[in-house]
Parts: sequence; structure tokens; C-alpha cells
Amino acid sequence: MFPQVHVVFIVKMICMLSAAILILIFLSYRRRKPNTVAFFHPYCNAGGGGERVLWCAIRSMQARFPKLKYIVYSGDRDASKEQILLRAKQRFDIEIDPSNVDFVFLKLRTIVEDRWYPRLTLLLQTLMGGVLALEALCYVCPTLMIDSMGYPLSLPVFKWLGGCRVAAYVHYPTISCDMMDVVARGETAFNNVEGIAQSPILSFLKLSYYKLFAQAYGLAGRAADVVMVNGSWTASHISQLWKQRCSIVFPPCDIEGLLAIPGRSEEILRNDKGVRILSIGQIRPEKNHRLQLEILKEVLKRAEKKKMHVKISLTIAGGCRNEDDERRVRELREYATQLGVENNLEWKLNVPYGELIELLNCSLISIHTMRNEHFGISVVEALAAGSIMVAHKSGGPSMDIVDPCEGVASVGYLATTKEEFASCILSIISLSPSSRSQIRESARLSSQRFSEEVFDEKWMQSIGGLIEAAA
Repeated sequence: MFPQVHVVFIVKMICMLSAAILILIFLSYRRRKPNTVAFFHPYCNAGGGGERVLWCAIRSMQARFPKLKYIVYSGDRDASKEQILLRAKQRFDIEIDPSNVDFVFLKLRTIVEDRWYPRLTLLLQTLMGGVLALEALCYVCPTLMIDSMGYPLSLPVFKWLGGCRVAAYVHYPTISCDMMDVVARGETAFNNVEGIAQSPILSFLKLSYYKLFAQAYGLAGRAADVVMVNGSWTASHISQLWKQRCSIVFPPCDIEGLLAIPGRSEEILRNDKGVRILSIGQIRPEKNHRLQLEILKEVLKRAEKKKMHVKISLTIAGGCRNEDDERRVRELREYATQLGVENNLEWKLNVPYGELIELLNCSLISIHTMRNEHFGISVVEALAAGSIMVAHKSGGPSMDIVDPCEGVASVGYLATTKEEFASCILSIISLSPSSRSQIRESARLSSQRFSEEVFDEKWMQSIGGLIEAAA
């Protein structure tokens, strides 16, 4: 039994919290801004695929609903509105009309950074995302809130406390059935360290934690009025966890610009005997850059054994977001030295869009090694640019992208192990120029399913009703 003083303290805390919530609900309803659509996107200046979705969505809605006010909840307090919109133009070539767009700069974004939570990361980050959403709601209560970055508690916070209509564009589930399966099977993975994988007791505890979290995640997701997802893989998990109908809205890719790339890779191979392999992706553990270095080692070893007189190199064009990413780059550089492939490796970090285009223009082959990638914008970019893709045989690349559409021949290669990746790469090098040209033509035709125009159409089909209600 608790001492009476503890009981009194707990009752007082519950009363104070309830009163605070009631006051917040009252103020939110009184301060709700009519004709306002807000995006909850605390890292809107990051320059990744999620940000391309954000800016394309705002541009699309500005064209259809020019009288609405658009707000972005951002934690990028080191950049002004003008700087953020300029970066969107420079990074994605997306022009946003600044006249009806405003930013609400959040002070508490640091609380959602995973560096603070070495343990119970999913739970604590998700809870802190809810706190960050509360801060956002205190500043502005919109008519419609769209979570475009994957903070599930923002949905019930704005729906139940703010009385807003809410929608979600899910790039990837916070927890997936695959993550639970990895723990259940006792596999070592980026989300399941070896010490836990080898312990039946710790595995049981972690699996129980995952299952409870998945139940809570589903409850939060059911607050959404409209759910959009970026592909078939995400749809299968979200529909199962949230018990919601999902609309698949493929992320927008700069297809037009990439299709116009002439392609210099065949010229480089013919004149310089050079084969350039390209990897595009943020420097995160799940992207599995270590596997890419091992693939390069395997390719070089086999090429030397087969006496293939070509100069093979790998360029890693990665996005570095913070100190953790920079530390990973240092570790990867050391690993490359251990493997003896440092002379065949080039790093291009945080490159501007123009330089990224030139890298695609010169690369014969592109690789993508993340297991269960949720979609894979860089995979689409490679297909459209004419760089022959070798992607991991799982997730979005397998289900939506490299899998050919109707009437289109082979558009690329799928692999799982370093040996399979190496075999695919060497097969591509050994093909005749005309055979590689046929793959490129099929890939470029297939990539048009992921254009910005198709995104605009699907976005408006999915969320148009909610936007009209906000107008």
C-alpha cells in the first residue's frame, strides 16, 4: 500500500494534468485558424525524399487551392523561411509560392533525436514526438493537419485535443511486422543486437515490448481520417497495424529531368575502360553501406580473377544529417581500408542536385542495399537516369520499382547477398552495349509511373475531400 501522502500527490498530479488538457482543448478550439492546412514536418530542411514529398504536396495544393493558408511545423530554427524555400528550389527544383506559406518554428525538436535514447528508442522517441506535437498545437491550431514525417502521436494530439481533421503520409511504419519477426527468429539486425538475439529471455522481453508498442501504434494510427502510404510494402504493414484503408501514393521523382540525361557511362567504359558504380542514400545503419564495401571487394576480386581489364570504382553519395552520420562515415572509411578497397572508393557527401545528376550521368551501375526499403526514391532515380540498378530483393524495390510494369521487359536486377550483388554487377559489365541499352529503355519507361504529375493526381484523389472541407 502507498502511504497516504503518495496517494494525495498522485491524485493532485492527475487533476492538474486533466485540467491542463481541458484548458489546451478549450484554447485550441478557440484559436483554430480557418482555411488552414498544416504539415507536421520537424525536419523540413533536411533535403531527403520525405522533404520532396512535402514540397510537391504543398505546390500541388497551392495550384488547386490558392486561397488556403499553408503552415509547416519545423524545428529548423537555424534557417529562415526564405532559406528553407530556397533550399527546396536548389535541392529539388521545386518552386513554392511564399505568399501563403508560413513556418512555425518549434523549440523542442531536440527531444525527438534518437541520440538521447539508447534504450527503448521506439517508445521514447514516439512519446517525445507527441510532446513536440503538443508544442506545435499550442502555437497554431489548423483546420487540417497532415503528418508527413511519421510521428504517430501527432494524429491523436491534433484530432482529440485540437479538434482538427488529420491525415498521414507514411513513409515507413515506426514498427513493422518484419521487425517483430527478426526478434522472434533470434536474428541479428540493425534493430536487434547480437546480445539480445542470442538470449531467449531478452528476446522474449523485447518481442513483448514490440507487441505492446504495435498495439499502441495502431491506436494512434486509427485517429487519422485519411492514410496515404508510399508503396505496397508500407501499405501491407500499416493496413495490418492501423486497421485502416491505405491509399498508395508513390513519392514524386524528378523523372523529366532524369530522363533527359544523355548518359556518358558507355563512353567512359569504351574509352577509359572505367566502370562507375553509384550508391545514393543517407548514411544511416539500415542503408547497409558496409555491405556495399564488401560487394566492391567481391567484385574487384572476381574481376581480377577473370582478367577483366576494367577500372571499377564505387561512389557513395550520402546525406550526412548530424554527428552520428559523420561518425558512421569515419567508421566506413576505416572498414574500406581494412578491406583494401579505399583506392576504388569515392565519397560525395551532401552533394547539390546538379552534382548528383552528373554522378548519375557517368555511372554505368547503381546499387541499393537496404533490406526492406520502404520505397526507394534513389532506385527510381537510377532507373530514370539510365544507370542500371541492382537493388536488394525485398521491400519497395522488389514489390513496386524493379519489378517491371505491364508490357515492359527487365528493368534491373535484384540481389540479397554480396555474392549475388557481385554476380549481377559483373553480368552487367559483360553484356553487350545494345543489351544494356535495352535494359535502360525499359527502365526509363517503367520509371514514368513515379513522376511528379502522377503524384499530384494521386495526392489530390486521396486527400482532396479533406482539403475541400478545410477551404
